[in-house]
Amino acid sequence: MLREQVRVHRWLVLAGLIVLAGAAFVFGRGLFEGNARDAFTPEEREWFERNAGNIVFGPYINAPLSFINEKGELSGITADYVRLLEEKLGVEFREAPPTTVREVLQNMRAGRVDLTSGLTRTPERMEYLVFSEPYVRVPILIVVRQGTWERLTLEEMRGLRISVGENFGAHDYLKRTHPELQLVPVPNDLEGLLRLSTGEVDAMILHVTALSFHVKQESLSNLHVAGRIPFEYELAMAVRKDEWILLRIIQKGLDQITEREKETIWRRWVYERSSPFYRDPLFWRVVVILLMGVAVVVGTVITWNKALKRQVRARTHELAEAHRNVSFLAEASLILSETLDYSQTLSRLGELCVRHFADWCVIDVMVDGRIRRLAGAHVSPTKRPLLDTLAERYPAREGSSSPASEVLRTHQPRLYPEMSEEEIRATCENEEHTQLIVALGTRSAITVPLISRGNMLGVLTLGSGPLGRRYGSKELELAQEVARHATVAYDNARLYQQAQDAIRIRDAFLMVAAHELRTPLTSLKLRLSILHRAVRGAPEQPVRTDIFLRELPRIEAQAERLRTLIEQLLDVSCIGAGRFELMREEVDLRQVVRDVVEDLSEQLARSGSPLEIRTGSPAIGKWDRFRMEQVVTNLLENAIKFGAGKPLEVRVEPGPDAVRLSVRDQGIGFPSEARARIFEKFERAVSEKHYGGLGLGLFIARQIVEAHGGTILVESTPGAGSTFTVVLPYGERSRSVVEGS
Repeated sequence: MLREQVRVHRWLVLAGLIVLAGAAFVFGRGLFEGNARDAFTPEEREWFERNAGNIVFGPYINAPLSFINEKGELSGITADYVRLLEEKLGVEFREAPPTTVREVLQNMRAGRVDLTSGLTRTPERMEYLVFSEPYVRVPILIVVRQGTWERLTLEEMRGLRISVGENFGAHDYLKRTHPELQLVPVPNDLEGLLRLSTGEVDAMILHVTALSFHVKQESLSNLHVAGRIPFEYELAMAVRKDEWILLRIIQKGLDQITEREKETIWRRWVYERSSPFYRDPLFWRVVVILLMGVAVVVGTVITWNKALKRQVRARTHELAEAHRNVSFLAEASLILSETLDYSQTLSRLGELCVRHFADWCVIDVMVDGRIRRLAGAHVSPTKRPLLDTLAERYPAREGSSSPASEVLRTHQPRLYPEMSEEEIRATCENEEHTQLIVALGTRSAITVPLISRGNMLGVLTLGSGPLGRRYGSKELELAQEVARHATVAYDNARLYQQAQDAIRIRDAFLMVAAHELRTPLTSLKLRLSILHRAVRGAPEQPVRTDIFLRELPRIEAQAERLRTLIEQLLDVSCIGAGRFELMREEVDLRQVVRDVVEDLSEQLARSGSPLEIRTGSPAIGKWDRFRMEQVVTNLLENAIKFGAGKPLEVRVEPGPDAVRLSVRDQGIGFPSEARARIFEKFERAVSEKHYGGLGLGLFIARQIVEAHGGTILVESTPGAGSTFTVVLPYGERSRSVVEGS
């Protein structure tokens, strides 16, 4: 029994606590609400305590926003917000006599009023006022008499007489954005509605709260809402532009107003108007719908059956199209995988595209940095020559406006669903180009890039004639898929060809390197054999020094040749591995040339080529001396080798920003097409059968010059010789040294 009493006592205590908590929540919420003054900064608090009793509030008359009621009191939406604001701030504003909006704005501009409520921010008002955040947003409506217009927009109101509150926010907006409208300013919304009701004006622009209030108060039953404008009243508190502290205080007070308090004010002043049901157009629409219900149901069933049939046909067509596309891609993959001859592969791919979904197809690829037409196909064999003419006269190139050039520039696919002759002309270079494209039969086109690992490899272009299909997003996706397959195949074939070329170059290099290394080794062995026989021939006789003096320089020359070949190979290895470093110091290029000429004096003597050195003022710069000697040595040895015993010339010409080093021979020269490759590894402009060397000298020279920030060029004419020119910046050398030189 005692235990039961304890349990009941516990439940009673728990119930009491719950009741107390509920009462505290219901009756004590206001105790926990913050006061606006708590958020004041010291500056705001000081200003408020000094000026709280002197803040002048200027109301305007425009019901239901602000008006004098039958008791002679200020009432309305904005008045309620002002009273709430006074409550939140704990202050009572000095109230100026109510007047019109225009006079309130004049009073604020003149400094007679500090604060007003219910204004909308406009560019004109912001010249002398600052605004709080809007505390209520009110839509603005277009109102007409019943039986005139069902729906209206501002653009359709040109020529109508439109009443609007003078100097209201809507008035400013309409004057600014629609100056063509015939506006009739009125002192307040009620005056405008009365004029509209009696036919003095054709329409009125006013906010929904004014319409709701006046229609109920004045029983204006012949009005109709025809629309709304793209502007709404964002009612806010406004203060003079010099009262920023007051604005911050007002905003903090507004922030304390709850959503429930705002909803209470709104419902107090905005009435919902209900029209007789038989005057509602929706009622008659419902009646018509109900009367037509049976017919609609029957029609719906019939339409549904037809729609199902169309869907089945469309789905069947889509599946058939998907099957054809899959078959096409499978055949394309087979073609692309059959051979590594990419020219033949791309030609067959173009013919397949023409058979499947194009009237003509061309494929352009990048070869040695230039665009080259590798494949072209047309559904009509008689028009195939047009593709050849197009490729010859108007190939894709940078700067052109053709679709292929555009894709090469942007790396993005282009779709032309429908092309008129004018649109075709816009993508062509001239009228002949236009007529060629038109003659091919071009009404729709697709151009997609061939991209591999971020590198542009080429462009695939497909065209469809007037009787062919119109390309859309599905065809574009299919073309991009074909391009991806073609890109992989072309890239693999290209890499395979590069690998084969590398193997061929490697084999040729190994053969030449073996020959070049074997020649000095054979000579060394021969010279050592001579010395060995001289020593062993007569042991009791003293060794003849003349034999040693004759053979040792020859041995030294062959050892030097071996060293040079090995150093060239090591330099190429360092360049390829990225370990090519420069040891810069102050170097006079003239002295480098003299030292190299002295080192090569024997070669010059054997070649029979007279050498002329032309140097001017000192050519001093921050360069790697050893590497500069390599450059001069490689260029001069090249001139000696191919100079054919004719005169050689070396020039050193200092300039303001760089030094020019020129090495000229009058030997065999080489054709112009060899210029681009003679600076590559293992390359020569002539056959290695007649001239030795590893083909590395010019490659190493170019790498050294470019590492110094310079350039190396060559001019050559077969039978007239060659001129190699090095332009070398001074590097880190100061301007004063250059000018002093």
